[in-house]
Amino acid sequence: MSCKELYGLDELFDYKNQLIDDLLKSRKVLCLLSEDGKTPRRPEELVYRQIFPYEYVPDTVEHGQTFICCEVDIRRTQNKTYLMPELYVWVFTHKSLLRLPEGGVRVDRLCSEISGIINGSRLYGLGELDLRSATRFSPIANYQGRLLTFDAVDWNRLSPTGKRIPANRKRD
Repeated sequence: MSCKELYGLDELFDYKNQLIDDLLKSRKVLCLLSEDGKTPRRPEELVYRQIFPYEYVPDTVEHGQTFICCEVDIRRTQNKTYLMPELYVWVFTHKSLLRLPEGGVRVDRLCSEISGIINGSRLYGLGELDLRSATRFSPIANYQGRLLTFDAVDWNRLSPTGKRIPANRKRD
């Protein structure tokens, strides 16, 4: 049995992988992550440097950077058929990078871009992904950010009988 054939709590990695793919495709997000406002030549190199599929807080910071982190919790199961995942997206930056040259706040612009990309998306679970909250937070000294929380609905028991799941139920 390959790893892809395993079922149960796939949301814990599927949602994060989808989010990272969505972020790496957005020129605006990539520009806002860079200090000079330019799109990096190899966006995939930002993963595990500035984009993390887990809650990350830098230990020591020699120079200011901007970070996006994500995590998934299963808030509750509605019944045997549905569960209710929550996707958390932390966006934070060093205070020296908060102000954008064209005006505005980097964290706010990034949150707006991320919400524009994934709020209402049908690539996360069943139906549409819904923004529930956007709250302030400060992970460490000299850093400020926001936490975006999105709600989804997904299958609880994908294949209780062991039969393969029809391809139209869940995207591979």
